[in-house]
Formats: sequence, structure tokens, C-alpha cells
Amino acid sequence: MYKDFFGITEPPFSIVPSARFLYLSERHREALTHMLASLSGGGGFGLLTGEVGTGKTTVLRALIARLPQETQVAVILNPSLSTHDLLASLCDELAIEYPAEASLKVLTDAIYQHLMANHSQGKQTLLLIDEAQHLMPDVMEQLRLLTNLETDSVKLLKVVLVGQPELQQLLQQDRLRQLAQRITSRYHLLPLTEEEVNEYINYRLRAVDCLHQVFSAAQTKQIAKATGGIPRLINLVCDKSMQLGYQHSSHQISKDMVGQACHEVMSWQVPVAGSAASAALANKPRNLNPLVALAAGIALAAGAAYWQGMFPAKTETSTQTALQAQPNEAPAVPEPTQSQQSNTVQPQPVQTSPAVAQTTAQQAEANWLQRIQLAASERRAMQTLYQLWGYDTQLNQANCASGALIQLTCFEGKGSLEQLGLINRPALVSLTEPQGQEYFAVIYAIGRTEVQLLLAGERIEVSRDWLDLRWQGGYTLLWRPPLGDKTAIRYGQQGPRVRWLDNQLSALLGLPSGAKDTFEQELLDKLRRFQRAQDLTVDGIAGPRTLMVIDSALNLPGPTLQPEKS
Repeated sequence: MYKDFFGITEPPFSIVPSARFLYLSERHREALTHMLASLSGGGGFGLLTGEVGTGKTTVLRALIARLPQETQVAVILNPSLSTHDLLASLCDELAIEYPAEASLKVLTDAIYQHLMANHSQGKQTLLLIDEAQHLMPDVMEQLRLLTNLETDSVKLLKVVLVGQPELQQLLQQDRLRQLAQRITSRYHLLPLTEEEVNEYINYRLRAVDCLHQVFSAAQTKQIAKATGGIPRLINLVCDKSMQLGYQHSSHQISKDMVGQACHEVMSWQVPVAGSAASAALANKPRNLNPLVALAAGIALAAGAAYWQGMFPAKTETSTQTALQAQPNEAPAVPEPTQSQQSNTVQPQPVQTSPAVAQTTAQQAEANWLQRIQLAASERRAMQTLYQLWGYDTQLNQANCASGALIQLTCFEGKGSLEQLGLINRPALVSLTEPQGQEYFAVIYAIGRTEVQLLLAGERIEVSRDWLDLRWQGGYTLLWRPPLGDKTAIRYGQQGPRVRWLDNQLSALLGLPSGAKDTFEQELLDKLRRFQRAQDLTVDGIAGPRTLMVIDSALNLPGPTLQPEKS
């Protein structure tokens, strides 16, 4: 009813899950990465949980869009089934024929034969179950038995369970412990942070080409607080707010309109136990290091030099002097210890004399200077970058020219952390200390308030402010161009790269693919729409940056800036 008033073609805040409106927040990217990792490994089960409305089904659909073409997918959306009905539904999804009065054995045998046929053809078979918290224990046990169907090296059926937090409680039952032990990848989807709510709302408005500044930053903050960062509630509130804006002939939504929308949408909502805690947890930094407690004590004794950026905020020391990797294997990146994974570390005051504190600070500074001296070689940092891609290079071969031998291409660019995060590949950067020392590191992971660097064989975590003081925005990264050609794809061109671009953009935007070999107006419109949605330069040219963002959106193989947590 308000589309013409706001100059848009469709409502931007529909609650119907759509891959087109998928906002790739940090947590959604992590969820996709974890689920895809569970499918590429040898395990039988993946688990995705989250509160009502956090976007689990949307992530599920995005997962399906990113699966290899050699995957046959069965999706069960209503799992309130008996054991027999579950097997029959799986047969229906996989197009397996069976007699009307088939027994459990007949159904199981038919499924096994189909899985073996898929395996012989190089296909993977995947079962996705939404709302899995409604599964009965005996049905879940039958799922476990299905994953027993395997060859000597691979599971013939992989299962992803998606559900509300109650699913985790269900799996804690003693009789389901065998199934719980087979879950190789778990992820709990948290609500959006206040900053992400603002980005989410504006992302949806840009997706429908809305030209008006509908929600100010103050109103998105108001919506974030009222909804607790739950995407479904955000959609309902924003939709109602735009209806009120239309009724009052106002293209910008006021505080009172948002307040009225929140009241109308959520006055009937039943509070969910733990949702407030989840929202608070979403705003807490993760993986805090207990060494921060000692650092806080030193800062109190030696002054504020630590927190002013003299030293990094956190260091994770490796027993190795350099990362070691074999070809086509993941590098041995140092991982935090169990104690380092705590989310609630409380710094304790450290009692020390001024003389001891000064000596400690001087020693810390000397250690840091020694570390950056070890990181003065750009080629060693390039070695680390290759190792993240699974290749071990000699020092004299650690350059961009070597990438051509393994279908990798160097890209040198300049931009912000947000732009680098959109490309989502580790990057080599040059850093300069305030005193003038230059050294090199690899940006390994980007968090909400912190950044992880690989520096001289060690992984350290620093604040964004710390990095901003030392980094001018230049970076070098590795990527795999589509069909091995890194040149731009432009209007009027023909060939398989044009067809590839059309297919990928159509999948990402949820549009039918014309599978055309010629770059014409229809493909140009798709490309501009994708560029606009991803905050890229809307030039209608699929240059390296656009191709790398498509690569990231498709979650193609390679290291990312959201590495899987241990």
C-alpha cells in the first residue's frame, strides 16, 4: 500500500525468507561457514540453532544456494513425523519409489540403494530439517542410524538440523548421546547488534532501490533496542512504521511513529526466556584472553601507555617459529587454549611496586620491538598468505608471480576494513609504528571491535583503533578468478565468463537465469543491482572487486576472514 509513496517496487521488509534480502552480518557469515564446513568434512551432522526470528530459515536457504551442483538436497520443513513417515518423506524428497505399504526395512533399503547410486556418480546427498526441535527422540535415533550408511571413507548421507535453542536441550538427553557425539559443527545464531540493525535496515531499503532516508540513525537505534536485534521483529516494526509514514505523508519515520509501530507489533509478543541475555551477549566481545587481566594491572601501575596503543591488546603465542603447511592442507594457525575462549573474563588488580611495573613495561616494549623486527620481511608475510591457501612456498618464491602456477591471482588494493571484510579473504598489509618502524602482517580475522593478525609466526589480536594508527589502507590478497581470467567482464562481451556471471548473479538475487553468452541489458541490470546491494561502485562492470565479492557471497573454497572457531 505504500510502495508508490516511497518509490519502491516491492515491500522491503517482508517476513518471507528470501536469499535476495539476506543480510550477510558477521554472525550470518559465520553460520554459513560452519554449516558448509560440516558438509565438507567427514561428520554426519551439523547443528544450527537460534531464537525465533533470528534468520535460521533464511540462512538455510542461502546454504542451499551455495551448495555444489553435485549435491542432491532433501528438505523437511515439518518434522512432526513418526519414524516411518520420516523415511517416507525422505524417499519423496529424493524421488525414490517405494510400495504403498512399505515397511521400515524396505524404506531403509531403498534409501541405501539410492545413496550408493548417488555416491557412484560423485554426488553428495544432504538432508536439511527445519524446526528440528519438534523431532521425537525415536525419530532422531533413526536419523543417526541413517548416517551409519557409509563407505570406507565417507558418509553417504549428511544431515543438518536447524531449530530453536530447545533443540540443544533435547540433544542433552542420555539416550541421544550417540547422536550428539556425531555433530561435527555447531552454531548458535545470535540477534543482530545495534550497529548491524542499522546496516540491516538500510541494506533492505537499498535492495528495493528506495531513494529516501526513511529511518535515521536515531530511529534504527530505537528499533534495535525495542526488538532486541531479532530480524523478524525488525521487519514487522519497519513495515508498520512505513505504513504509518505513508498515512502521515512523511518519507522519514519519526520517533513517535516507531514507538507506535513497536507497540502495535510487539504488545502481544510473549517474552522468550533468555532472549534478553542473548541480545546482551551479542554485544560482548568474544574470545577474551586471560592475559588481559595482567595487562590491566600493568596499565594501572605503569600508566596509560598500554591502552594508548604502545602494545597490542592480546597475544596468542605459538610454539612454532613459523606457520607450517603442506600443499592443499590448512595451515597450522595457532589456536586459543580452552581458558582463552571464556566470554566473561574479569580483570583482577595486580599489586606491584612502581619500579617493578616500569621494568615489566620496558620488557614488554622490548619484546614487541623484537617481534616487529622479525616481521620486517614482506616475503615472509607473503609465505604466510600462501600457507593460508594451503601452499608452502620457498622464501624466494613468495611473490605474486608464483600464484599463477596454482591458479591464484594477486590483487593490490586500498580501502577500509569494512571493504576488505566484504571481499572476505586474508590480506597482507604494511604497518608502521608511531616511531617509524615498518613491518608486515596478514589480516587473519575481522571482528566487531578487534582484528586478528598473523605476525612473525604468531597470532595476535588488536583493537581497530590500534590498527588504524599503523595501517594506511593498502593491502595485497590472493583470489581465484572465475574460469582463470582476472580481467573485467563488460557490457557487449560474449563467452562462457558472461554465462558464468549471469548464473551466479541470478542465484544470488533469486532470479531466473537466462544462461546467455552475451552481456546485454538484462545482465547489466542484475549486476548493478548486486553492486548497489553490496555497497560497490555501481558502474555495471564486473571488475576484480565485484568478482571477489561474488566469490565471497558464493562462499567458494579458500580461507576467509571469519575462520571457523575451534
